[in-house]
Formats: sequence, structure tokens, C-alpha cells
Amino acid sequence: MFDMAGDDVISFGLGEPDFQPPQVAIDAMHQAMLAGHNKYTTTAGLPELRLKIAESLGYLQPGMDESNVCMTMSGTNALLNCFLTLVNPGSNVLMPEPYFPLYGPDVLIAGGESRFYPCLFENEFIPQIDVLESLVDEDTVAILYNFPSNPTGATITSEQRDELLAFAKRHDLWIITDEVYDRIVYDVNHVSFLGTGYDQTLLINSFSKTFAMTGWRIGYICCPNPDTVRQIIKMQYYITACSNDAMQYAVLTAFDEASNYPEEMAKEFQARRDLICGRLNAMPGVSCHVPKGAFYVFPKMEVPGLSSEELAIELLHGGVLASPGSAFGESGEGHIRFAYTISRDDISAGMDKVEAVLARLRGE
Repeated sequence: MFDMAGDDVISFGLGEPDFQPPQVAIDAMHQAMLAGHNKYTTTAGLPELRLKIAESLGYLQPGMDESNVCMTMSGTNALLNCFLTLVNPGSNVLMPEPYFPLYGPDVLIAGGESRFYPCLFENEFIPQIDVLESLVDEDTVAILYNFPSNPTGATITSEQRDELLAFAKRHDLWIITDEVYDRIVYDVNHVSFLGTGYDQTLLINSFSKTFAMTGWRIGYICCPNPDTVRQIIKMQYYITACSNDAMQYAVLTAFDEASNYPEEMAKEFQARRDLICGRLNAMPGVSCHVPKGAFYVFPKMEVPGLSSEELAIELLHGGVLASPGSAFGESGEGHIRFAYTISRDDISAGMDKVEAVLARLRGE
């Protein structure tokens, strides 16, 4: 899709904030490099940063320290660490669908099988317990939850979280909870799987979204059980040895001096969300949930005779780049993902183009 796009195309395709990291973090990385922090760190990462992360999560899980955290080269690195730690050949993992496209291949790399549980539009993209029960067996070792979700923007309530937690406990499953959008939420408080009293919980997080550091590639894994973290650290060593030295000092500075930065971004994203959802829901034949997290909308946008991929290509020819729902699994068919990581003016212009393409396809 990117290769086909021309220079005049308005892109809703990339899940990347159109902000820069906080200036204090950029300056801190420069100063750290000048100060000689250009070497290997310990595999688990800078102790001061790990402690800061543990303390920041203390409102969920009191009493944690640096032994509960392992720094990684991004959230995607963290995911692979977890799967390599937990999955053996013959094991399977329950995965959400629509999904972040790296989930399934990561399990395959670890020698396991992914079993996808549908998160459907009619259920506001929340998994249903009876469906989960139909997929789990004695070889299931873990379930992955992703809230707020990429690509749907779905979030969960505490009650829904507790039902999903009870399911995992009932089957003695590890919970891998991908919460990289935890600070980009609207109208609600983020609901985490950390702090529920279940030690078989691995929290995946990243600074890519919260501090607009996508290109810096830095994230972490947190677990209430330090013994589990020690096993994770083994995998971290064999995958990337350690995270970036100077960058960890920069993130530590962002924690201390730009702690409100994610909320400032979220205010702008919320205004964009309201704009794009209002426009989409006003279009004939389009239905769009108003997401409470992340920066994606995943409307049901069906045109008779066209798959979501074919519709995405029609939109591209009309000057808009968006992602076909089928790129996120079979359950995404009939949907298009729009990332509202562009200006409000561009969103408005892009929605004008979408409206024109849909009218043309309807023969108007």
C-alpha cells in the first residue's frame, strides 16, 4: 500500500504519533552520550530506570523494585522475549483477532501455535468467554490481551478484566498483557491486568507511543514475580544482549521532567478521534465505534462485491491511504483501519476523499 501511494495521498496508515519526543529527553540523550554512556549496559537495563518504572506502577502493584523489570529494545522485542520464555514446540497461545501483526509470527518463531479468538464489532471488540473456553486445551500455555487495542482502539472495564482474568486463572494460563497504549486513553481510566494478585502476568509496555519514541526502540517487561523476570532476562541476552545505554538515561529524564507529556498528546488525539468518528458515522453505510484508547478507528465499512483489501485500494486511488481490516486477521474483514496520527486539517481533507470514493462506488 505504501509503495502504491503517491505524494498527494493523505495517509491514515502508520500507527506512529506525529509528535517528537520531549525536548528534555532529546537533550538528556545527547548529554548522556557526551558523558560516555555509549557502552553495554547490564542485560536487564539501567537499575535506576527499572526502579523508576516499578515505582510508576506502584499504584497497581505496590512493593515492586528493579528486580521486577527488564528493559528491552522496544515492545516488539519484549513480546518475543515472553514467547521464547513460555512457549515450547507443541504449545499454543490464545491471541486476539483482529491483532497486531507480529503476534502470530512470534509464537511460530518460538515453535508454538497461535489460536485466534475473535473480537467482533457487535461485541465492541471485547472477547467472549464462551469462545475462549472453546479454544483452550491442555497445551495452551498463555493468553495475550491487548487493551487499548491495535487496531480497534477497544478498552475494557474492570468487570470485563476480572472475567478475562478468571478465565486465565481457571486454566492456569500465563497472561501476556500488551498495554503499550495505556496512557493514550479517553473518557475512562486505563484498566490493567497488573496488580490483580495473579503472579503469572507479564506486562508489555513501550515508550514508543507514550513519549513518541517509536524510532528509539525502547520498552520493558514487568512481572510481579522476580523469578520469572530472571528467566525473561536470559532471553533478552540472547536476542539483543541489552538495551541502548544513553537512551535509558533519556527515558529516565522524561519520567522526571516530562511526566505529563503523554496526557498532552492524548488531548490532541481525543480531538482528532471525535472529528474522524463524527465524519465516519455520518457517511451512509459506515458504522464506527468511538474508541476509548489508542489512536485508531476500525469502522465497519462494507461495499458489496469488494473485500476490505479491494476497498482500501479504491480509497488509495481516491487519495487516501488506510489499512484493510483483513491485514489484521480474518475477523478484520469488512473493516478499514484509520490511524488518526495526522493533523485535524488533514483528517478533514482525508474524510472528504473517503466520502467521495464511497459515493462513487455506490454509483452516486
